[in-house]
Amino acid sequence: METSLIILGSGQDGGTPQLGLPQSVSHPRLASSIAVVAKSGAVILFDASPDIRVQSHLLINSSIYPDDREVWLDGVFITHAHMGHYSGLVHFGPESSNADGVPLFATESVLSFLGTNEPWHSLFANDHLIAVPLDNSTASIDNEVSVTPIHVPHRDEFSDTVAFSVHVDGEPWLLYLPDIDGWDEWPEASEVLEEHDVALIDASFSDPSELPGRDLAAIRHPLVPDTIATFSNLAGDMRIILTHINHTNPLGDPTEAITRLALEADFEIAHDGMIVTRGIRP
Repeated sequence: METSLIILGSGQDGGTPQLGLPQSVSHPRLASSIAVVAKSGAVILFDASPDIRVQSHLLINSSIYPDDREVWLDGVFITHAHMGHYSGLVHFGPESSNADGVPLFATESVLSFLGTNEPWHSLFANDHLIAVPLDNSTASIDNEVSVTPIHVPHRDEFSDTVAFSVHVDGEPWLLYLPDIDGWDEWPEASEVLEEHDVALIDASFSDPSELPGRDLAAIRHPLVPDTIATFSNLAGDMRIILTHINHTNPLGDPTEAITRLALEADFEIAHDGMIVTRGIRP
């Protein structure tokens, strides 16, 4: 099979519905995460979400997961140190999967945060995870697939933030970019997206009024209409998939105007379990 990805979670860090809330405007979503399965059978995870236990079964039971593997994945890449992207690492410890030497690729900033705080420190100290610094370098997964970090502007309370560019046979295929403060703060955004066949990008909010009582300026993300306007000239030539969707965001509901706007502009809307195969368009 050609290199493929599966969207293991299309929601914002807290998923949908969120803790303590009886309902949401959109259908259930696990927290943002994807897995890439290479032609060689190598399996790599991007972001270890709070929903990783369920997501591992979604991956293992998928049509792209290789048979007869001894371990369920070959490495983990972490974009940044916000709770939806690293907290699932606790399941690699002795209380759960008791993983043995799984490579964890992240920037020095992320690794420093994890390495100086428990329970993450113990995961490295006891070799459940092996830290692999990845700031301005490329990680080769096998003879065909490699991953390069791209620094992007996002809140840095605990660490910096990167997107990941996945190359196959030396060519850029996938950009995974679940979090960014705004496209205006990253002038090279269009150029970077255009290099790839597929881009999964931040679609947390569609409207600034979605979170009453919260200041969206303090939790910045680009609004979906702005994202569509920014990349509308690219959507027909590549696959742009909107992900990291907040529980307040109606994106994906076929009755909502924002969904129609996205689809009519040739954008796709992520859903849990969605599979994207290199070289194949829907």
